Amino acid sequence: MATEATRRRIRALGVMERVKRLETERQARETAAIRDRMLALERDKQSLLRRISQESRVEGMEGAAYLGRFIRSIRAEVERIDTEIARIRPDLTKAEEALRTALAEQKTYEILRLSRMAAEHRAQKKREAATLDEIALQGWRR
Repeated sequence: MATEATRRRIRALGVMERVKRLETERQARETAAIRDRMLALERDKQSLLRRISQESRVEGMEGAAYLGRFIRSIRAEVERIDTEIARIRPDLTKAEEALRTALAEQKTYEILRLSRMAAEHRAQKKREAATLDEIALQGWRR
């Protein structure tokens, strides 16, 4: 029979594991939100670059006056997006590192809980074997 203290330790490890899992899930959501923002910015940038290459052909002199402003406007928007990406990239790196740390902590509690449960199971089997040996000895003595 497991001691009460051992059962409490295993339950406490289970609680800590669940708490760390919730923390890991929260961190994963935050990381995914930052990553989604980065991907959206990259899509916008690629869209603008495609647009500038497709729409920069002028058929006549009337459009030439607007082409320079159009190209400058698109390039300014691309530069703004690049600046935003550069600003977000360190946040993404920090969030990914925090996620890795949270996963490692969660896994540590899981491994510790499982090893304690296995040790308790081995101890239980050993106690049962000792009890059966005692019963067998008592039967042999009679």
